[in-house]
This record gives sequence, structure tokens and C-alpha cells, in this order.
Amino acid sequence: MGDDVRVHDQEPFVNRLHNVRFASRDWWLVYFPRRFLALLGAMALGAVLIALLYQIPVQHTVDIGGYDTAYVQGFYDPQFADIAPVPAYLDGSDGSVRWTRAVSFLLFPQAGLPAEITLRLHGWRNGEPAPQVTVLLNGRAELGTFQATGDWEEHTFPINGDLLKASDIFIEIRSDTTQLPDDGRAVGVLLDQAVYRVAPSVGGLIAPYPSQVAYGALAASLLWLLTARRQSSDERQGWWRRYRLFWGLLALVGFLFLICYRQQPPLYPFPLRWLLPGIDLGLATLLLIRYGPALAARQSTQSILLRGLVPLGIVLWLGAVLLAAQNHLTLSVPGVEKDFSVFANRSASLKDVFQADGFYNLGYPLLLWLVRPLTGDNAFLAARWIAALSSVLCLLASYVLARALLPRGSSAVALGVLALSSFVVQYALYVGSDMPFAALVTLSLALLLRVPVIESAEARSGRSARPWLVIGLAGLAAGSAFLVRHIGLVLLVWGVIHCLVYRSRLEDSQAADHHFHWRSLPAWGRLLISRSLLLFSAGFLLAALPQLLINTVQTGNPLFNQQAKNVWLAVYGNIDWGRWDEAANSIRLGELILRDPGRFFGNWRNNLVGFVGSGAEDTSEFGRAIQLRLLGWPANWLAVIGLLGWLVAVVRTPTDETQRRSVTSTYARRQLYGSLLIFILLYTVVASMAFVLPRFFLPLAPIYAVAAAWTLWTVWKLTVNDQWSQMGVYPFRKLSSQAVRVSLVIGLFLLALLWGGFDTGARYVLTHQPADEVAILRLAQETLQPGETLVARVSARTPVAKYSVIAHRVAPWPAASSDQTALKQARAQGVDYLLWDETAGPPPLADPQAGQVGVAGSYGLYRLAPP
Repeated sequence: MGDDVRVHDQEPFVNRLHNVRFASRDWWLVYFPRRFLALLGAMALGAVLIALLYQIPVQHTVDIGGYDTAYVQGFYDPQFADIAPVPAYLDGSDGSVRWTRAVSFLLFPQAGLPAEITLRLHGWRNGEPAPQVTVLLNGRAELGTFQATGDWEEHTFPINGDLLKASDIFIEIRSDTTQLPDDGRAVGVLLDQAVYRVAPSVGGLIAPYPSQVAYGALAASLLWLLTARRQSSDERQGWWRRYRLFWGLLALVGFLFLICYRQQPPLYPFPLRWLLPGIDLGLATLLLIRYGPALAARQSTQSILLRGLVPLGIVLWLGAVLLAAQNHLTLSVPGVEKDFSVFANRSASLKDVFQADGFYNLGYPLLLWLVRPLTGDNAFLAARWIAALSSVLCLLASYVLARALLPRGSSAVALGVLALSSFVVQYALYVGSDMPFAALVTLSLALLLRVPVIESAEARSGRSARPWLVIGLAGLAAGSAFLVRHIGLVLLVWGVIHCLVYRSRLEDSQAADHHFHWRSLPAWGRLLISRSLLLFSAGFLLAALPQLLINTVQTGNPLFNQQAKNVWLAVYGNIDWGRWDEAANSIRLGELILRDPGRFFGNWRNNLVGFVGSGAEDTSEFGRAIQLRLLGWPANWLAVIGLLGWLVAVVRTPTDETQRRSVTSTYARRQLYGSLLIFILLYTVVASMAFVLPRFFLPLAPIYAVAAAWTLWTVWKLTVNDQWSQMGVYPFRKLSSQAVRVSLVIGLFLLALLWGGFDTGARYVLTHQPADEVAILRLAQETLQPGETLVARVSARTPVAKYSVIAHRVAPWPAASSDQTALKQARAQGVDYLLWDETAGPPPLADPQAGQVGVAGSYGLYRLAPP
């Protein structure tokens, strides 16, 4: 966790790199090539071993509905013939089966080519035609299409392609669906058994998958680095004895690859499809634990790791977000993105942007207006970019915030905890104002709390501490946050409190160094003309000025808002959006409170309890505890412990006046803890006034991440620092390699626990897009060539044509007396395709079947014939 780490007991490998001496000054020309060639030899040996093991024929027989969890995905739960009443469609099965959905998958290890897959299935239908079934390899290559007969049947498909896939193979089964009469499930076909065989052709060999060969080569190289010993002084010792541990472990890896991956395991049919990558990851972890302390002892290595890790990690994280965003094709179903239509419509022109709105400030529509020209005037694509880049700004600002309180290593931990939070990843993908607002709030907090760090550095160098530019920028960020959301006004209140409490102490201590007699003023005068307060307030007002002017000109109230309507909906409307029109938008907060004070304050209290976490006073089955959802486990509880630790540190006020005034003291750092606690309190109280949703508290996630890292850092100091009682000081005693190894193990364990957060957050956003809309949008993306456009005749309530990845390619629907006339005009204008909602009947085309490109649910894509 600390920056200064000294390690004395360096490992033999590092000693070998630094202490070996040769008579020649060019000793490295002899030493390093030899070791490098040995490493290449180990890699080649691992690759050859995997390739040889691929030559053994294998077969995986999967009893569908039995022990099949390693092989099936997207199927319904199994059905068994020994449970009465037995449906008629189970006659002829082996006793356990599964229904497929419209699309289901079978997963198999990469056992080699050539291979074949045999499926035993039943295309049962209740008086309907038997289904059409399509089988694909890895979702791309079609293995076969057939019409099921309605009886049990077997179909065998050869597998000869896609050799370069990184991991696994999957067989995709697509079929027409029907509804079961007993439970109404939409099912495809009934699958009883799947057999996956790999055997060489006559006189040939089995082709290994290059990815598995590469994984094996990497495992061998890591094993060599872990087990290689310095050559014994006894030259008579043979190569086998010197490297016997390496040979034994490599043989074990090969055995596990054969028994637990390529072949179906004998005791339980559960092949470990990620066996070799898992082994590689485990060996790399052991390598880091073994040689990490020795490498960390080198100052150059520390500088590279700690300074380069953060930007590299953020770049990789952004790449993962942008990659996931490619699958975000339209608005997700939950209410997070339901407000986007308002923002998109307001961003159409500057006239619409600069309008006073009681619910939405102009900041986010202005951002959309600025970015839309770069995305072909597609507001949805512009919003995707804004969300991703805002998330990067949020991470960078969070790191700056952490550095104001923690050393560099612990700050990197805080950044990792935040980046792997599924909650944060969701809003890096969601389109809307949530992530831009959170980024600006975090930036304002980070800049203002960074000021003491700058002052401390300047104080140590003997220069005058005047970080006024940073304070002004913090005010600008706070005003920009207000420009995005009304609740950003909390930052002004917090900033004023922070400047009055912290800056008054600093300026009072520096008064003797200035010609201006600061102490001659009364206390209230010193506060009112505090330079930091004036700069922060000026920055806020400058950024918020467009909104304040528009509100004043158009409504007469610079702080015009109608957020009290949301309070009414929560207090009196039971958050029933169907009752929205029962109260006027202009209703006042004071009126709401006076109507029923007990009801108003009861709702407020319940929201605060819901944020913290309800107990036995809440009789609902599931509590909310929103603060615990900001980070993944166990970082969320570490954050709560950290916040309590800050509270304790704030209470422990020193009596020494010199300590109270010093900008470098522990007391100064405790004041920053208190400042963050005040912001959490202010923000939570204001945000809980109406109804609470998790996304309202996204700006608190960076603070909680810093608190979690602070907890780990404090535990580190208590366990490895002799002067543990000095809670805010950084002196570390020299650490043993054992202590560093323990910290590495803890860090890797925390990383393993939080690692799935990114995938969880991304999957939640992407899987809640309507499946029909996603399918038709993918079809449109694959079909339309550059420069081609389409017209859409779909429901006005669906975002598929207005707020999606193809919105910039949708031409306006021509104004005409009939749809047929409108399509003729569209063809005359050069439009190439039609997106049609099939619920309105067939499209008014001369031959719809001839022009049909594809159908997805209720949507159809048709090619328009030239006029």
C-alpha cells in the first residue's frame, strides 16, 4: 500500500540477474542469450506436448437433462420422465431432456479438427407443422438446416472450420417456437443427447487449435521461470536432476489437459473449458508473488509500475467499455434511459438547448449538441461517446481525489475498486446525464481537496502557497455540474463550507507574512473576503451563468426549477407515474410540506434509511441499502468501515495550536476527511427528499472507493509500520519480502473477488435491450452499405428508429395520403430499405416476400425496388 518499499532478501532469480559476474565486461552477451534460449526451449516443449496430446481421439457424450451443465446454455430447465404426469412428448427419450428456446447453445472444448456433432432431437408440435431447425458453428458458419419430422431423429454435422477461435466452440441451435399447452413456454425442439467426436481422417492427423497450443507454451515458460535453479557447481549432475521439478509439473499440466479438457472427465462429465488459461493465470500469480518483492525494491521498477499502471489501466478499461458499447444498440428497458428522448429532442438545435426547463438543465443537451456533428447527427451515438469519455474523466478525477488522502499505491487500489464496480460500469454504458454529472462532481471534489497537497509541497520547498488556479477550476467544475443537474447546487454550499473551515485557518496562519493586516479585521470580515471562497464562488457562477441568465430572462427566477413535483409524486403520488398529471408542475415545496408535515418528513426519513440500509423496522422482504450497491463486495463494507474511521479521525482533534494550523499535519488531513463526510451528508439529505434511485448516488461511488482503499491502507500501516500510532504520517520501516508477498496476495484476492463486476454491469445493460429491436438493428447494420438509408414505419413509442445506432440513417417518413404513396415517394428520393412493424400487417409492397431481407419478432426489413 505504501510508496517506499525496501526488500532485502531478494530471490535467486533476481540475484542471478544482478549479481552474476563474468571476467568479460560483456558478460550479458553470454548470460542472457543462454537464458533466453532456454526459455524459448521450454515454450517449444510445452507447445509440442499439447500438439502431441491432440492426436488422441476423444468423444464427449452429453446426456441432455442429466449431468450436462458444462455443455448447455440458453436451454430450459431439464424435464424427467420419472415425474408424473409424464407428457406425451417425452416418450422415446432416455428419461431426461431439455427444451431449446428460439436460440440455444451447446459448448464444447477445442478438442481438435476434424470433428463432428450428432444431435438426437424431437421436433414435437401440438397440431402444428414441424419446426425448421438451423445449426451453426460459433454463431457464424452454418452446419445445416432441416425440417424436423416430428419424431425422434438424429442429425450429424461435420466440423472443419474456425480453427483460430480463442477458446471453446459452441453449437448454436435455432428453431421455430411453439407454446407448450401445460405451462405456455415458447419452446423450440426437444434435445435428448449430443455426441461430440474428434478423430483423424484416414491416414491423417488431428489438427490442434493454435490457441490451446499457445496456452500450453505459455504455461511451460511460466513453469520454467518458477522452477529453474542456478546451475549446480557439480557439473556431473545431469539435466534431468537439475530440472526434474519442471519436467514433473509440465507432465502434470499435460495430463490435466488431456483428462480434464480434451476428454470427457471419467468421474463426472464436466470438462474444464478454461483449464489452460486458468493454469497460466495461476502460474503468473505465483510468479508475481515470488519475484514481486525483489522487483518492487528497485526504485525504477516502482516508478514504472505505480506511475504507468494508472494510465494503462484506464486506457484498457476505456477500450473494454467501448467494445461493450458496440452491443448497446438502442435504449435499455429499465427507466435509466427513459429520459433520453427529452435530451435528444432538446439537442436538435441551440434554440431548443437554451430553454428554461424545470426538470432538466441545459448542460447535457448542450453536450449532445456539440458531439452530434461528429456522429452523423445521431444523438444516441453521441450519448454513447459522452458516457464513455465521462467515465474516464470520473476515474481520473477519482484518482486525483485519492492522491489527496492516500499514497500512490493505495490510490491505484481505489481506482481499481471503482473501475470494477458493476454500478459504475453500467453508467459508463447508459446514455443520459448520470455519468457526466458524477464526473464533474468528482472533479470538483478532487481539485478542491488537492489544494492542501499543493500547499504542502510548496511549503516544503519554501515557496508561497497560492494554488488559486486550482480553486477556480474546482468552482468551474462545480458550476458545470449544476449546469447538468439542479442538485449540483449542493457543491456550492459544500464548497463554501470547505473554504470557510479550511482556508480561514491557512490564511490566518499566513497573515504575518503579508503586508495586508489580516488579523486587524473581525472574524466575520476575514471569512467574507476569503480569497479561496471568492475564487470558488466566482468559478461556480461563471460556469452556471448560462443557466442562470436563461432562467432569469424566461422565468424571472435565476434558480427556476420544478423539482417539487417529484417530491409530490413520492410523498402523495406513491411514485405512480400514472398520477403525474394530478398536480401542477409549478407546485411549491413549502406547500407540500405544510399539507402534511408528518407524511413529508416520514418519506424523507424512509429514503435516508433506504440509502443506509433498513433493518427490522422495514417489513419488506428485500431492503435497499443503496450505499452498499455502489461498490462490489467486499469493497462496499471496507468503504463503510473507512467512513466510520474518518469520523473517528475527525473527532480526535489535537490541542496543539501549531498542529491545528499546519498544512502538513495529521490534523489537516483529518479536516479533509471531515469535508468529504460533510459532502456525503449534504448530498444524501438533498437527494433523498423525493424518491431515491441508485443512480442518484453515483457521485458518491468515488468517495466510497477512496474510503475502501483508506481502510486497506490503514490496516497495512497497523501491521507493518512501527510508528502505527501516527495515523497520517508516511514513514515505513524496511519491509521483508514476506510482508510484501502478503500484501500482493491480499491485493490479488481482492482483484479476484471484484473482477466479475465489469462483466456483470455490462451484461445488465446489454441484456435489457428488447431482443426484437436488437436483432433487427443488427440485421440493418449488416445489410445497409455506406450511403444507403431506410425509412421506418414503427410505433412512435419504440426507440428503434429514433434513438438507436441506425437513427442517423433513417430518412423522414414522407408526408402522403397513404403508406403506399409514401413508399413510392421514398423510392423516388433514393431510400433503399424499409423497416416495418409487422403488427400493422404486411407492408404495402408489390411483392413483400421478394423484397424481404429478414424478420426479427414484429419487425421486418425490406429492400425497396428502384422506382
